[in-house]
Amino acid sequence: MMMRILHLATTYPLHAGDSNATFVASIAEGLVAKGHECDVLVPWHPELQTERDSGVRVVGFRYSPFSAWHPWGYAQALTADRKLRPDAYLAAPLAALSARRWIQRLHRERHYDLLHAHWFLPNGAIAASAWRNTGLPLIVSCHGSGVFLAEKHAWAERMGHYVKRHASGVTACSDDLRKRVDAVGAGPRATRVPYGVDTRRFAPIDDEARVARRAQLADRHGLRADALWIFAIGRLVFKKGFDVLVRAAARALGAGADVEVVLAGGGPLQADLLELAATRGIGARVHLLGAVPNVEVPGYYAAIDVAAIPSVHGPDGNVDGLPNTLLESLSSGVAVVASNVAGIPDVVRDRDNGLMFPEGDVEALADHLVRLANDRGFVAELGTRARLDAVDQLDWRHTVARFESVYDKAGARDGDGG
Repeated sequence: MMMRILHLATTYPLHAGDSNATFVASIAEGLVAKGHECDVLVPWHPELQTERDSGVRVVGFRYSPFSAWHPWGYAQALTADRKLRPDAYLAAPLAALSARRWIQRLHRERHYDLLHAHWFLPNGAIAASAWRNTGLPLIVSCHGSGVFLAEKHAWAERMGHYVKRHASGVTACSDDLRKRVDAVGAGPRATRVPYGVDTRRFAPIDDEARVARRAQLADRHGLRADALWIFAIGRLVFKKGFDVLVRAAARALGAGADVEVVLAGGGPLQADLLELAATRGIGARVHLLGAVPNVEVPGYYAAIDVAAIPSVHGPDGNVDGLPNTLLESLSSGVAVVASNVAGIPDVVRDRDNGLMFPEGDVEALADHLVRLANDRGFVAELGTRARLDAVDQLDWRHTVARFESVYDKAGARDGDGG
């Protein structure tokens, strides 16, 4: 059954090479590949490219009369990923009103069958307010931060109740998040729909190509070719736990393990991480690459030995739901070491397709790194099982099929253009 779907998102890849919220783009693109029509409504940004080759129609809505002042979306609203910027508070009512008007306008033009809001708050509330004028089935997907707001603030909890009352279906990317959103007010029970991964794009390469790629990266970044390369990618913010990784690497090096840490991503904690590495005496073994173009990311996974996902809860309790980097690592056939928080235990089986350690436990992570540095056969075994799991369970085609099932249960009608 072909459907015409409008997605509302706060963040979306600004262009083909951007890494912002690629999971939202993958959901929409996967639905298009199955024969559905998908439009994505996102906040305007000066770098947003609306013409795409993916078949997804991207619409950017303006909410400010000033081009230089559009602080909403694309992770701009948060300071160090921990609290809202004051001007983002000011922009919120304008953005919400504009998004609501655009939903109604686009529905009049396009006659959608379904409205799909990404992020419980604010987009779930915005879509729910537009629902009165559209009557469309509303699906709300929880990716982490919106549910966190509803748990922490009375005003956000009231908005969460409003969303749940109007939603036809709710999804969550992890079992942890599913339980948390179910605790927010009465409404449909959430369905766990984990993110997927492009298993063709993120895939191992043959030994000869891997050797050549490692030589290229070793020369570019000053890496020791024979060391265990530990790769972590993401915004340099507290909840990623990269400081835990640096501390663990220092302990592992002190225990005689030959390791190199490669951090890819930009963010407010770059100087702090460099200082930490220098203070621990491992400045030459920690390499901060800055933001890596999305098109280059698979090449890094193909060359590294270990992917680290040391996620932690922030001081205010915020945490990633299910890191995309985890799924990309598994699909690439890389040995994974990850903290046992949020949605990570949903896909990592300790000592089978990866290694887990208690959140923030530097010593436990260091012990894992030492073992992996001293047992390259075990590294290969973990990577092989990770790849098999990704292909069998985590490919985007499985995720898209799960969303189609949620849509059907929500009562989406056959799209007939009227």
